Amino acid sequence: MFKQNVAKTAVVLLAGLMMAGTAAAKEMKIGVVDVQSILSGLPQTTTIQNTLKAEFEGRIADVQKLEKDIAFNQEKLKRDGATMNDQQKKTLQAEMEKQMKNYEQLARPLDEDYRRRQGEERNKLMGLVKNAIDGIAAKDGYDLILSSQAAVHVKPEFDISKAVIDQVSKAK
Repeated sequence: MFKQNVAKTAVVLLAGLMMAGTAAAKEMKIGVVDVQSILSGLPQTTTIQNTLKAEFEGRIADVQKLEKDIAFNQEKLKRDGATMNDQQKKTLQAEMEKQMKNYEQLARPLDEDYRRRQGEERNKLMGLVKNAIDGIAAKDGYDLILSSQAAVHVKPEFDISKAVIDQVSKAK
């Protein structure tokens, strides 16, 4: 008898807990953002690209000129190498080695500086995007915002990327 009462009480408690859990659960509002499309859709992205291009324009031109000179000398050696005497070949090869060394001294720091500046500007832009997402989530009552890359399927009405683009586009 005692075992039956304990079992009945346990079943009633378990059923009560399950009903209380479903009654306490609320519907969550979930949104999704596609950060890549947001970044590519922002006017600030074009401005940043133009700024970086202008900032590094001279250094890029120097590296490109050096690349052309190296390619020209390589082609010249391949084309005219058979008719050149040993001294001419050595002179051309020495010139090419000098150009290659100069290229390495210019290209690597340029690449590192460009990537660093690009990262700095991207981080500033990502800060604006994050603030816009937070603002939209607070204003519209979203409980959870996910990256679209984390979702396998999303209905278009859950995608707030366009709203984020609109809000960040207004920011300066």
